[in-house]
Amino acid sequence: MEFFYCADLSDVSEIVQLSGEESHHLRRVFRKRSGDLITLSNGKGILAQAVVENAPLQQVFCRIRSLQKVPPPPERRVHLALSLIRPNRMDWAVEKLAELGVGSIQPLLCRFSSIKTFKVEHLRKIAVSAMKQSEQAYLPELLSPLSFEKFLQQLPPPETRHRLIADRVEEAVSFKKIAAKPGQEIVIAIGPEGGFSEEEAARAKGSGFQPLKLGDQILRAETAAVVAVAQAKLHLL
Repeated sequence: MEFFYCADLSDVSEIVQLSGEESHHLRRVFRKRSGDLITLSNGKGILAQAVVENAPLQQVFCRIRSLQKVPPPPERRVHLALSLIRPNRMDWAVEKLAELGVGSIQPLLCRFSSIKTFKVEHLRKIAVSAMKQSEQAYLPELLSPLSFEKFLQQLPPPETRHRLIADRVEEAVSFKKIAAKPGQEIVIAIGPEGGFSEEEAARAKGSGFQPLKLGDQILRAETAAVVAVAQAKLHLL
């Protein structure tokens, strides 16, 4: 069954109303009609089997047939901090990170960040679309951009989140040599195309970040973000 997003869906919902955009997709893209069965996700761990009650020109109403609470998967423990990059590349990164099921995406304003703008609603729509396409119960939390210094200040204590920073320094290690505590959350910081500045790298090290090596090749920022999450899922979760 096709997946649709309904932020208002809760564990006590009986009838829900889809947003205008989701209603459009249901009627015009998937050609659903009254009586058809669909799957709804609220992006916070609740899935529902629902019947389309009516599909007027504006918004669609659905009656809940069954509800399911889905426990958070291990990949929800991965939190990715990524420098602002070109819009088309940020679009791709957010889409793939949502498909991989990360817990949150933190945009960063770094010393060498060439892009300073961030279209929150546009990227949230991309994340929702990726969540639906990959049929997930959870939507990554898309956070507001922070300076790298502010990001370091707002992090939870090191004992609750294992801190990693992609950096091509000699002491950087691969995921195979990283020992995170069982069940511990993981935060991975990825810099812009020019990398982190020496000052940023030093501040990160002083904040308990461990230099991370993703491979022998030099990767674009968006590629590094996806590779880092994929390797974290393989070796640490």
